Amino acid sequence: MPDKIFPRGRGALFFLVLLAHVLFVPAISWPSVLLAGLFALGLSMLWLTAAKRWQFQDFWTLLRRVPGWAKKGIGAGLILFAAWVAVHTAWDSARFLYDTALPEWSPWAGMIVLLVLCWLIASRGAPALCLWAVPMAWLAGGIIVLSLVLSLPDWQFDASLGVFSLGGLFRPLRMILPVTVLALLFTGYDEQLPQSGAVLVGTGCAAVLAGLTVLRAGAVLGAAGARTISYAVYEAAGVFETGILQRSEVIFGAAFAICMLARIALACCVIRRAWQLLRESK
Repeated sequence: MPDKIFPRGRGALFFLVLLAHVLFVPAISWPSVLLAGLFALGLSMLWLTAAKRWQFQDFWTLLRRVPGWAKKGIGAGLILFAAWVAVHTAWDSARFLYDTALPEWSPWAGMIVLLVLCWLIASRGAPALCLWAVPMAWLAGGIIVLSLVLSLPDWQFDASLGVFSLGGLFRPLRMILPVTVLALLFTGYDEQLPQSGAVLVGTGCAAVLAGLTVLRAGAVLGAAGARTISYAVYEAAGVFETGILQRSEVIFGAAFAICMLARIALACCVIRRAWQLLRESK
């Protein structure tokens, strides 16, 4: 397996994990979703600036500078934090699959299957996960962009769709900030492999695409539909059911399933790396 994470792999991973929450946010306030993504972009810029200032390749190399007792506490905290992200994302994903494409699977069984699958993906390490993320980002991003373009004739804009509120910002922020922190743990400064450009491009593209996807849901379903329909972003993808694109929302949902797998696998990578850190501190 590769022992280095190349810049494009980091950018692709950021792109995937920062799109996974779009299925679960209300489709009535796209500015809130866009702003949450831009907040993650700003956080990434601050981290990368600090990494360049203090010359550390990632969070794990930075931890070598702290005392052993602090290292143990940080490692244990990271395990609990990443486990919460993994379980929460797996449960949301399993509920989504149960309510849409796989009603014969119980959410509990789906959650366990997703956790086991992502644990196996993470067992190969963060470099392999980032390598996997590159083609997956192109695939998922291509599907989402194609879905947006093909549904353009059905967009009907309403002034209420652009309403911004602090309350509407809280939910996307709550869903996007934890995974941003986890992704930044594997990011830093490397003079030989500059990564800031790829990370910021991946994060910025995810923010813009998330905002457009939520805007499309409101423009297609209307303000009332966006408020009342469960998984409005998913349902809005079914407006162009022609030819080979019958049940197009299923194809659209598959793109976000890739994003959710990436998010769970990233959390599992953090758990494994933090556990390794605890073992080294004994």
